[in-house]
Amino acid sequence: MPRIKTAEKPITKGKESTKRSSKAKRRVKRVCIILVVTVLSYIVVSMAGSVVVFNIIFARTNTVNAFELTYADIDQSKYPRREISFSSGQNRLRGEVYPKQNAKGLIIVANGMNCRLDRHLPEIMWFLDHGFCVLTFENTGVGDSEGSGSVGIAQARLDLDAAIGYAGRDEELSKLPLLLYGHSLGGYAVATALGDSDEIRAAVCVSGFDSPNQNMHHSAKQYVGILADIQYPFMCLQNFFLFGDKSDASAVGAINSTDTPVLITGGSSDDVVTDEISILGRAGEITNPNAEIVEITEEYRGEHSTVWLSRESAKYLAETDHPTDKARANVLDEDFMQMILKFYEKAIG
Repeated sequence: MPRIKTAEKPITKGKESTKRSSKAKRRVKRVCIILVVTVLSYIVVSMAGSVVVFNIIFARTNTVNAFELTYADIDQSKYPRREISFSSGQNRLRGEVYPKQNAKGLIIVANGMNCRLDRHLPEIMWFLDHGFCVLTFENTGVGDSEGSGSVGIAQARLDLDAAIGYAGRDEELSKLPLLLYGHSLGGYAVATALGDSDEIRAAVCVSGFDSPNQNMHHSAKQYVGILADIQYPFMCLQNFFLFGDKSDASAVGAINSTDTPVLITGGSSDDVVTDEISILGRAGEITNPNAEIVEITEEYRGEHSTVWLSRESAKYLAETDHPTDKARANVLDEDFMQMILKFYEKAIG
């Protein structure tokens, strides 16, 4: 009988399909691993970048501008003061108390970012001349206060709270009506303090901003440009890691949480705390019945750090590359200071 050849079985389509499917799954797995590693790397690098940005913006400082008055420049016998210190977190802060016999009240002065103890010495002397006791201090990481840096914006709120606490524990200071005066970062701290303390009788916020996160984004763009837009979510996260629920407290929200008298003022030409981030820019949202809003529109005086100065002093600072004449640079605007005086006196009766 003839032999019958058996045909060889071809490779089935099912097996080919299975192999292709297996290869596809391996490719998808590799792509997923690459994506996960890329995303995690991006997050790690971005968070590290946020730490760097914070370290740049909130670096320690000890500088004083050449035009600023210091205690060595004034008649110390007329304006005696005593050094104080108090704790804010793990750091000791340096401050000064300018006593006043039969004082009308105690004004705590909260400085702007990186400002030394005497930054607002012209206003301090004016307050003393008009019957007030004054306490001022250097924030964490500034001047003679402890701290490797100023940490972040919310730290100013914590530092002011520590200063208020010190005044409340002092036998003499605690007897006086408590008033606040703050500029820029200090203006933000003063505003948020209204939601922290029932002891405050009135507050003056000069050139203050509303939101720490918005302000950081605005400031970071000046250092790193468009990178700030990319880093913004991570800066917010870093800020939250540092300060928790106090990381992005709204100044306007704090003002609206109380009926404590508050005077909100600033310049119409402020290019540091611009309308998009300022308390003034959100003036229409303020519901505190005892809030007063005053915008300074006069030429030269409408800048970030000139609203309290005379037009002549503001013009000198604006038009001089390296201003060093302290006498010319620190003349106060009498109308502005009288406005603050009347505001405080009305609040304390």
